[in-house]
Amino acid sequence: MKKMITLVAMLATAGYASADDLQKYTSALQKIASPLTKVVSVSDTPIKGIKEILVDVGRGSEVMYISEDGKYLVNGSLFDIDNRIDLTDAKKSEMRKDVMKSFGEGQTINFYPEKGEMKQHVTVFTDIDCGYCRKLHAEIKGYNELGIGVSYLFFPRAGLKSGSFDKAVNVWCAKDQREAMTLAKAGEVVEPQTCDNPIEAHYKAGVTAGVSGTPAIVLDDGTLMPGYLPPAQLKQRLDMLAMKK
Repeated sequence: MKKMITLVAMLATAGYASADDLQKYTSALQKIASPLTKVVSVSDTPIKGIKEILVDVGRGSEVMYISEDGKYLVNGSLFDIDNRIDLTDAKKSEMRKDVMKSFGEGQTINFYPEKGEMKQHVTVFTDIDCGYCRKLHAEIKGYNELGIGVSYLFFPRAGLKSGSFDKAVNVWCAKDQREAMTLAKAGEVVEPQTCDNPIEAHYKAGVTAGVSGTPAIVLDDGTLMPGYLPPAQLKQRLDMLAMKK
C-alpha cells in the first residue's frame, strides 16, 4: 500500500501559526481536555480577538474557536449573517475535500461506470454490517448506469476493535476486493485474512470528516450527505448542486 499522507499534518497546512501559538492554545485546551489534545493549526476569523483552531483530539480533528488570550473556548458554528454562510461548515467542507484527496489510487475500493462514462463521483463511508449500506451497494449498478462513480472508504461504526472492522479487513485483503465487497454486503462470509491495510486510516478520516453514521456520502468538493440516497435521488442532488456553482 502506498504511504498515506498523515491527515493531521496535511490539514495543518490550512492555517499558519507559530510554535508559541500552537503551544499556548494546546496548553489552554489541555486544562479541560485530554493531555493528548493538540492544536495543529490556527487561523484568523472575521471576529476580532477570536481565532479558529484545528484540534487533534486523538481520533480525528475538530474545528473550534478560542479567544486570543486562550481563556475562552467556543465549540460551535460561526455564521456570517450578511452573506448567509455557515463559516464552520465551509471550513469542514475544505477539510473533507483534503481528506478525500489523501486517499489516492489503491487506497479505496471503486465501483465506476464503463470507461468514459463517469460524469460524477462520490466517496461513501461504509460499514459492512450497516443495513442501509447494504441497500446502497445492492443498487451500485444503478448509480453506475447514471454515470456516478462510487469510491468506498470503511467506517466500522463499532470501532477499530470490532467484528465490523475485521470484516472490512477481510474484504480489503481479498484477491478480488470488489467481489469480496459484494459478497460481504450480501451477508456472505468472506474468508478471514490479514494484510497491510488502510482501514484504521479510513475510520480516522471519517471521524475527521464528521461522519457519525453510515452510509455517509461525501462529494469531491467536501459536501457531506449523511444517509442513504437511491440512485435517481442522488443524481438529482448532484445535478442541482452542480447548477449552483
